[in-house]
Amino acid sequence: MELDQERQRVTATQNDFEKAKLQLARVIGLPLGQAFTLESGLRDVPIPDLTLDSALEQAYRLRPDYLAAVERVKAAEATRAAALGDLSPSVHINADYGELVASSSSHITFAVVGAVNVPIFQGGKRGKLMEADADLRSRRAEADDLKASIYYDIKTSFMDLQATGEQLQVATRARDVAQTALTQSRDRFAAGVANNVEVVQAQEAVSRANEQYIDALYLYNVNKALLARNLGDAEQAVRRYLGGPR
Repeated sequence: MELDQERQRVTATQNDFEKAKLQLARVIGLPLGQAFTLESGLRDVPIPDLTLDSALEQAYRLRPDYLAAVERVKAAEATRAAALGDLSPSVHINADYGELVASSSSHITFAVVGAVNVPIFQGGKRGKLMEADADLRSRRAEADDLKASIYYDIKTSFMDLQATGEQLQVATRARDVAQTALTQSRDRFAAGVANNVEVVQAQEAVSRANEQYIDALYLYNVNKALLARNLGDAEQAVRRYLGGPR
């Protein structure tokens, strides 16, 4: 019975591991289906000294989706300016200068023609201006909404990193305490003052502490990767925050 339960536990753990790899590949932008191997010894890379304001500035400067939204706003502004220009009065001046030669004499000729165009009946062009205004408002709303979403993502990443970092510290201390208790139990058992039940219980405590440590480390590194993705340069940032060859 216990063996079957452990086998199910191993299968579930392997499935979670493969899902985590898929999530990591998506975060750092690997091509679909590309196989990769994780380094078993992950170095402890501290988070760079990055404030919320500097992180937001970097995200607004590097995020392709936000840059595209800003360019769409600029394009809508240009379209509206063109539509407005079609409704504005315009002045046209044409000038001509030349020399007229006849037999033994020549004469200088010139002409200046001015025209003022004042649009009066321009229903179709006014409709284009209204359409351009509506499109501009829509594009600005999209850009503002995306900017707010980026702020939320970055702020959430900072909060999650702080929480999982503290969780990792607690799990690390618990693992060290459990390992120390196991060493003491083995020493007492070797000295004949304790039985093997105490040793087995201490081993189980170490196993649970290791699992909690692995879970905490996983969540901490996942939040590092999510922060890197939200900043807009996921592949390079993941290397900075998680370590590895450049």
